Parts: sequence; structure tokens; C-alpha cells
Amino acid sequence: GNALEGVPEGEDTNSSTIEDPVMTEEEKTDVEEEVGDALEENFQTLMQKEENEAIGKMESKEETSVDAEATGSKDVDMEGDDEEADGSHGEEMDTAIEGKESVSDEKKEGDEDEEPSNLQLAWEMLELAKVVYTKQVESGEGTKAYFEEKLCSTILSLGEVSIENENYSQAVEDIQSCIKKLESLPKDSRIIAEAKYQLGVAQGFNSQYDEAVESLNSAIEVIKLRTKNIKESVKSSKSPSLQKMEITELEALVPEIEEKIIDTKDMKKEAEAKTKQEAEGLSSTSGSKNVTSIAVKKRKVEEDDGINKKTMADKTAAAS
Repeated sequence: GNALEGVPEGEDTNSSTIEDPVMTEEEKTDVEEEVGDALEENFQTLMQKEENEAIGKMESKEETSVDAEATGSKDVDMEGDDEEADGSHGEEMDTAIEGKESVSDEKKEGDEDEEPSNLQLAWEMLELAKVVYTKQVESGEGTKAYFEEKLCSTILSLGEVSIENENYSQAVEDIQSCIKKLESLPKDSRIIAEAKYQLGVAQGFNSQYDEAVESLNSAIEVIKLRTKNIKESVKSSKSPSLQKMEITELEALVPEIEEKIIDTKDMKKEAEAKTKQEAEGLSSTSGSKNVTSIAVKKRKVEEDDGINKKTMADKTAAAS
């Protein structure tokens, strides 16, 4: 889950360190229309795909029904002929129908397996939004900081989808690229804290425990800096109640992230203990093999000594 979800941005209009990007109504309308058109186009493509699949299933059912009717009429026409031949022929046709029905069922199951999951659909929509916002940033139209923040929010969501799919390395890569794009924003921006928190979670699942702890601590530092700046601006704020509410919520996030740090350290200890146990198991197995080898060699030497002693005794007896 997102530990920073649900926290309001608050009013930062009077803060010297926090600058909120401002867009004109026309720019917002253009962006909303472009994103809406792109999402609608993708939705129509998905709907067309589902409609084609449904038509294919209906055609398959109609073919099976026509084949069954033709088989039934053929059986009726042959009733006046030899009964034994008719019975055997009917069994063959029944077997053929069953075979077609089984093939049709397998085809239906295959079509169901190919249907995209909710995570896949979410990933496709987010990728589409990512492309739209990237073009807006590169074109330089409107407020660049606004589109960069929207782009990073989209990339963060893609990272969460990758975590849900257990593709942790991809999540780490996506979120790191997002953090680089946020360097132009104020140091106490909430989206920076959120990005570093999500990066720490992804790194923990990716067995990068030390890096995860560092990222989570960075998120706490950003939250504390924002809390400090908001407290300084409360005195001159026109709506101090909202800012005080944000301060309370931000301060409540710090213990949650600290608990996540403890969990990450515990994960590291468990991983190290497991690795140590596996190493000890391999070592004990290797040691038992060495003992067996030594015992075999010792037995062979004793047998060789017995043979040599017997040979010497035989030679002595012959000489005497």
C-alpha cells in the first residue's frame, strides 16, 4: 500500500521554498482532452478486440450446431437400411461430434486464458498516460513543472503495478528514473517523499536491503523538512487550520516509515540466516564425503600392508 496516500497537499502559496505550478484553464482543458482522447482510443481498441473474440465464439458454436444437425438427418435417412451398419455408423458420427465439441471447449478455454488481467489493463493505461505526459514535457508547452509532476506520478503508479506483478527490478528502475525527473522541484515536495518511500519498498523486495533503508530514511527527511517549512508559514497563512491538519498527518507518517525500516532490517537478517544455513549444509555434506574418502584410503593401505607381510613370510619360509 501507499503510506503517503490520502494526505492533502495543503496551501503552500505563502511558503518561500514551495512553488506550486499554475496552469491556465485553456492549458488544463487541452491536456484533459488529449489524455481523454488517448484513453478513449485505447478503450475502443480493447472493446473491438473483445467483440471480435465474441463473434468468433458464436461462429464456432453455429458450426458445431450445423454439423450436429447434418449428422442427425443423415442417421434418420439410413434407418431404412441395414440396422447393424446404421448402428456402427451412428457410433462413429457420435464420436466425431464429441471430438468437435471437445475441440470447441478447448478453444473457448484458450480464449479465456488470453484475456488480459486487470493489472495488464492498468499497465497499458498508465503506459499510454506516460507517453502523453512525456510528449507534453518535451514540447515545452504549458507549465513544464506541472507535466513533470504528472509524469512522475504516472511512473510511480507503474512501479506499484510492477511490485504487484513481483517484477521488483523493473519497479526499482522506473522509480529511480522518476526521482531524477523530480530534481527541479522543491526539496520538500510530497511527491519526492512518496517516490523515495516507494523506491525503498521496491528495493526491499528486490533484496537490496541497505539501499532500501537509505531510501526510506530519505523519505523521512523530506517529510520532516516539509513539516518544518509548513510550521514556519502557518503564522502568516490565511487558512492555518488546513496546514495544521497536514502537519498532523505528516508527523503520523514518520512512525509508519520507521516501522517499515525495522521490517526491512528483519528481512535482511532472515535472508542472511538462510544463506548461512545453506552454506553450513553444503559444508557438512562436503565433510562427510571427505571422511568417507579417508576411511577408504586407510582400508586400502591396511590391505596392502597385509599382502606385503604375507609375501615376506612366504619368502622367508622358502629360504629356510
